[in-house]
This record gives sequence, structure tokens and C-alpha cells, in this order.
Amino acid sequence: MGVVNASLDSLTGGVDAARAKELATQMVAAGASVLDCGGQSLRTDRREITVSEELDTVLPVIEAVTAACPGCTVSVDTYRAAVAERALDAGASMVNDPSGLVDPDMAELVAERGLDLVVAYSRATPKVRMSRDRLVANPMADAIAFLRDRLNRLEAAGVARECVILDPGPDLGKAPEQSIAVLRGTPRLRTALGVRRVLWAVSRKDFVGAIVQRMPSGRDPGTYGALSAIEVETGDILRVHDVAGVADFFKVRAAVLDGIDGTLDLPEKYRYDP
Repeated sequence: MGVVNASLDSLTGGVDAARAKELATQMVAAGASVLDCGGQSLRTDRREITVSEELDTVLPVIEAVTAACPGCTVSVDTYRAAVAERALDAGASMVNDPSGLVDPDMAELVAERGLDLVVAYSRATPKVRMSRDRLVANPMADAIAFLRDRLNRLEAAGVARECVILDPGPDLGKAPEQSIAVLRGTPRLRTALGVRRVLWAVSRKDFVGAIVQRMPSGRDPGTYGALSAIEVETGDILRVHDVAGVADFFKVRAAVLDGIDGTLDLPEKYRYDP
């Protein structure tokens, strides 16, 4: 899943429709099969924009990406059902809700459309930073309880279990060490909740920054470290900013782990930088 942020407040900047079309095309060529478009950043040092502002920001990007990459799944990154509905009408076919269903209408919308939905583990109020005194004591036990409640809510609304994708929610209402604990415990979430697919949204996150002490734009190597440690299974989704870099990482990882049949040569044009 390549990140195509429309919000200028996003950690690594936003794009307009023209730039979104170009970026999406590059990401698909590099290996992305899902493109995630969001109109509002969750960073807590910026105000929450209105529904109208979010729609004005994200809809042109979704329309441009859908037109440029017709064979690709387009996801809308939002916690508002009103925004998700308009985005689905504009061409999106998946909802990535980073709030853990803070909007009670989201479950009904997804059930009605029969689409995939990402449900994040987050106790945070969107756009509000949680202080350490409000953090849960046992994030793994709380994650299981929280996500089980959300799954029950979705089931009651008529959402099929196979349409649900779990997001452990790194950075969302968690201290960096708690994000790491939940990522390490995600295999337990699969087993305890009976959900097969996971969205791994580790790219350039604050927990990576806390480890390497770098700004978001300098966290790609740290992101690769996180990706090397998590247990990715078939059907999972990796939400990343650097699609080409992550694709290269996994190609080399697979070659070294599994070996190469036959010969492997380096073309002369790639031997030296000009």
C-alpha cells in the first residue's frame, strides 16, 4: 500500500491531483497494488479540519489516482463516514479507518457497500495527543479487548469477518515502547480474534523516530528494520511511503533467505553510478 497523502499537514507533505497522479503511477510501477489517500493528517499539532475541507482535499486526489491506476485498489484514509461515503462514490473501494470506528456510522456504511475495512487499535481521540498518564497499563490485553469489541460491532452491522483487516495501530494512542510491544504481539491478535489479515503501518512512524532519533523523512532505514522483524503473512498489507525501497528490501531479503536457482548477473549499466 503506497501512501498518497493529500493533506499538506501530513508528516512528509501532501500532493495535489496532478502530483498524486504522477506519484501513484510511480508507486504502482514499483510494486504497489493498493494506494491509500487521506485528506486529513492525524498529527496533533494541527487543527482538525472540517468535513467539507477534508472532502475538498481528498476527492480530487482519489479521482486522479483512480483514473491513473485503473487496476489498483484505492483506499480512503479517514475516520469520518461522511468522507468515506463520498470517497467511495469517487472511486475508492476500501476504507482505512485509523480511529478504531470512532464514527458509529462507519460500520453500517462498510456493511452496505460490502468492502474491505481496516480497523485500528486506538484509544486516542483523533487529533488529540494522549499524555502518558492516560496510557493503558497492558497494551496487548487492551488491544485484544478493544478489537474484539469492534469486531462484534461490525458483525452486528453485517460486515463479513473476511472483509476486516486489523491494524495494530503503532503511534495511535501509544507510547513508542507500547507500539513496539503491540507489533511484537500481533500474532497473538490474529489467533485471539480469528482475523487473518493485518495492515502493517510502520512506515516513518514516531516509534521508529524514537529509536533512531531522526525526522520523518530520515526514517526509511529504520522502517526497513521494523519490516524485517514483523511476521508478515500472505494477505497482509504493508503501508509504506517508499514503495520502491521496500520492494527492493524484500527482493534481497527473499534472495538471501531462499537462495537463487541458476546464475545471477549484474548488468554493466548498474555497476557504477555515473
